[in-house]
Amino acid sequence: MTPAYAPDRPGHTVNQTITDSVGEMISMDLLPYSFVENKGFCKLMKVVAPHYTLPAGIHFSNKVVPQLHQRVTSKVIESLVNIEGKVVHCTADIWTRKFSTSSYLSLTGHWFIQKISARGAVTHTRVSALLGMKVIDTEYSPAEILQHLLGLVEEWQTGAPHRFTVGFLVTNNTSNMVKAVSDSGFEHIRCMAHSIHLIVTGAIEECHGVVTAINTARRITNTVHMSTKAVAKLHEMQEQLGLAEAALTHDVPTRWNTVLFMLQRLLEQKKALIDMSAEMDLGESVAEHQWTLIEAIVKVLEPFEEATRTVCQDDASISSVIPCIQALRAALNELIANKDVSDLLETRKLVGLLQSHLEEHFEHVFETSTNTYFKATLLDPRFKIMPITLLSQLDFERLKAAVTVEVEELLEQDRMLSAGETGSISGAAPESPEDSSSKPTSLFWGAMQSLVANNAASLSKTVTSLGLETYLAESSPQSLASDPLSSYWSAKMAQHPALARVAVKYLACPPTSVSSERLLSTGEDAFAPDYRLLPADVPQLVFTKYNLAKFP
Repeated sequence: MTPAYAPDRPGHTVNQTITDSVGEMISMDLLPYSFVENKGFCKLMKVVAPHYTLPAGIHFSNKVVPQLHQRVTSKVIESLVNIEGKVVHCTADIWTRKFSTSSYLSLTGHWFIQKISARGAVTHTRVSALLGMKVIDTEYSPAEILQHLLGLVEEWQTGAPHRFTVGFLVTNNTSNMVKAVSDSGFEHIRCMAHSIHLIVTGAIEECHGVVTAINTARRITNTVHMSTKAVAKLHEMQEQLGLAEAALTHDVPTRWNTVLFMLQRLLEQKKALIDMSAEMDLGESVAEHQWTLIEAIVKVLEPFEEATRTVCQDDASISSVIPCIQALRAALNELIANKDVSDLLETRKLVGLLQSHLEEHFEHVFETSTNTYFKATLLDPRFKIMPITLLSQLDFERLKAAVTVEVEELLEQDRMLSAGETGSISGAAPESPEDSSSKPTSLFWGAMQSLVANNAASLSKTVTSLGLETYLAESSPQSLASDPLSSYWSAKMAQHPALARVAVKYLACPPTSVSSERLLSTGEDAFAPDYRLLPADVPQLVFTKYNLAKFP
């Protein structure tokens, strides 16, 4: 008889494979080790593997999961061998469960690696990993945060085959985190998603009419959710009216865009809710002018949600910060001219507040022409011409000079390290540029595409050995949806190796800290660890869960 479970690794018995799989389940679902002793699970295992003896929880906590953790750690270390430029960018965040005395500090790493196939073909790819998590007291100080961050970094720097340098550290804008990073010596990048959250929530709070409309939507949503009768009636109305069967959407305080999703769902179900309100109390009535206001609020907020989604993508880079700010500026200007928005006092005020908050929160991005944001934008082939439209000619020359200095420094390092070996490493063939229209048409992406098209001014093609002018003069449109590292710079490693490595240094850094933030929460306590799980067990399990998916 064929066994139900085949060993997944050479030398493993069926029983070992089952035990390892249970260990993976505990890690992936963040379960307490005592779960394996639950009567229901034990009964299930007797059915699916009657000849298998399920070990006690202590066996998983002391042996199985630690061994799995070590295997995953080894794979992360192996990836650190081939880091381009020996630079790892990090993100950090702190998460606290409600009514808990423990918080969790997480640190993720982001880098770009080179792979050489048996045939000598060279490819490059982004890599991200959870580098560690620490249990800290909920009343933490900046000094304590800094101590834990430095400890986590040092563990990996000493454990990796080749010591790497931390490039940029991305965190949210909370005062404790900002203070900790400023004292660390690392260059701080403020999480753009968190900045947008502060911009939108701050603007909304100052608009009484908008707050009233949102509160009305929230009361209706809560009333329907809390009533079995109302939920059944909503489904009945949806079926009668031919609407999509969907529950109303709750908003979450820590996710500003859930307010937008709540309003969008109400508009989608407007006919059903109006018919329902004639038959039952929904906790609040919505007049026609309020529906009009909700529609206008949605129009105003949609560009910010698209910007948030853009910078939170796995391949997003800090090079997208300036383009997204510019696209939001353009979108807000268009909204001012939109009659549906400008005719309403509430949304007209909201747009004005969003504009002022946008400038306030991103003022630091435009402070100097040679800062990280401008360098990253210049080195992104999708947006490389944008700096010249934002800077004076003198400042643009300074920006190019600053990048050139970094290229020259790398070339000098290469000359010093060279032992006379010459290699013919060929990059992968460039991908065919995609049409930037592959992005869905919207106010935000329409503004982004217009910016890119209008900024495509020709530059003097003064070819230098460093390759910067050649790169700037190239006319090779890149899709807004493409990853500039894998679709462009990977293929340029042979032609302009030093310039490509400088580009990697900037473009491998994410513009947000969501990779750290979402380790334990995607809103409230969704996907958080089981309440029965001891805080001391969380870091090892979360490390294994996150990295197991990245390094299977």
